[in-house]
Amino acid sequence: MLSPNRKIYAKNLTAIGQWGFLLVITVLALGCSSSANKYACIDPGPFVFSATTDSLGIEAFQALPQSDQQSRRNLADQWLDRFEDEKHPSDRIRALGNAAGLAPDDPSIWLQQAHLWRWLGDYLKTVECLESAAAAVRNFNPNVHSWSKREMQRRTAVARAWLHYDRGEWQLGLEWARAARQVASSDASVRLIYGLLAGHAGLRSEAQGPTDDLGRVDEDFSDISWTRASYRVSTGQYRQAFNLIMDLNPNRSHKAECWREMGEIAEYLSEFSRAGRWYEESVSALPFRSTHCLVSIKNSRLKPGSKGTWLKVWLAFDRYYVTGSYSAYTSLAFKRFQDAKKPENKDFWAGQVVNATGVLLRKKMDEPWAYRARGLVFASVGKSDRARKDLKRASKELAELGQTDFEVEATLGHLYLDKENQVRALQHLNAAARLDPHAASVWRDLGLALIMSGQPKEAESALTRALDLDPDSATSWYNRGLLYLHRSDYTRATADLEKAAALAPDNQEVIKLLQQAKVLERQKRR
Repeated sequence: MLSPNRKIYAKNLTAIGQWGFLLVITVLALGCSSSANKYACIDPGPFVFSATTDSLGIEAFQALPQSDQQSRRNLADQWLDRFEDEKHPSDRIRALGNAAGLAPDDPSIWLQQAHLWRWLGDYLKTVECLESAAAAVRNFNPNVHSWSKREMQRRTAVARAWLHYDRGEWQLGLEWARAARQVASSDASVRLIYGLLAGHAGLRSEAQGPTDDLGRVDEDFSDISWTRASYRVSTGQYRQAFNLIMDLNPNRSHKAECWREMGEIAEYLSEFSRAGRWYEESVSALPFRSTHCLVSIKNSRLKPGSKGTWLKVWLAFDRYYVTGSYSAYTSLAFKRFQDAKKPENKDFWAGQVVNATGVLLRKKMDEPWAYRARGLVFASVGKSDRARKDLKRASKELAELGQTDFEVEATLGHLYLDKENQVRALQHLNAAARLDPHAASVWRDLGLALIMSGQPKEAESALTRALDLDPDSATSWYNRGLLYLHRSDYTRATADLEKAAALAPDNQEVIKLLQQAKVLERQKRR
């Protein structure tokens, strides 16, 4: 007879694959005219260095004879000229990349590329270019370069600070803004990004001081309201922030970022019509020759709502966030992750969801739903510990709003079941079953949790319900068969395990247990 202590219950007879991020590098559609053909708006794929002279690292480049270095710089200048003249975006980025490969010690070229990648939303590529720019600054040669080392240090630090601003990484950005202040404390661009980051970090005096100084010099300087609003956002005073920027007309070089943050503040307050208009202004202020190759999509926000809450988001090549509602982009990315069939597409959109939800959470936007989306992605790709942490937070915060979400509860229940924490599993699975009594997977997990909790009668009922809803589940037949086996009901156990074996003929555990059940049934008949 089978020992009653045996616990070989099936959680899932299908293995879950592991997942890791896939970075896809593409180029931004800059310089497209309204008459550009379709080719100009197609993602040209990974950048490949195509200059006739091989690319070199900075140290190898500076080890060349001066004549060779100058020859390469002359070629780089030709590629920079082509960068300005080319019409197709793939040709423009190739020209810029070739210039960087030929003259890797010129930080201005790397900074141009970083500017491109930043607006594309490819943060890793942006960081790569900024690190190359920093390396070029460290290897400054005053006998060759006409630019100022301090000026390039400032530009590199400011570019880093803006990148972290985009991502809501206020403290990291502030470190770079402080580095820029050490080089050029009176520079207007340094004061602006320092003030914005200090404001979002909750440092009121540091946020207002730099821009107040500029305001006393320039009466038309409008960024004072922007930095003051950023501090109000950090303290949760969204209405006060909105009032500060309601009549703001940005007149500086960072109009696109300003209009975008104005749209976010309006979105916080459910001022969706105003948010939509300000996002449109952000698009108009983008530092592109044309927005011809951008795709605009009006999509539901991550937080559920009516059609009236839908907002636009602008994408490069129909996949990378450029501007607009980050919440709408995250919702779109999550839907595309769920719908993706090819593994490479699944990986790409998983990465986009994780990155986008991180931005939303740092900006304190749609927090419960951001945790929900990220947790469900982690669960889907087998990152169980991270999934549990996010979904637990989502469940708690939704409950505080008087809401319960089926996917959150069902997935949390399954994850706790995997950890053999049947008490927590039952809590969430019962909630999921109430929300959707027709979900076979929930009844299947609930049956297992009840078995583990020593409630065989309730477990049998739950597994029978699961089989009524999904008679093709090998896991449900297996678990109910094993339950019957523990109760010495060998006839029923054999019948259920035969069904499981028919549905999962290659599963040796099922075959082994079926044979054992048949032996015990024969012994009982004797």
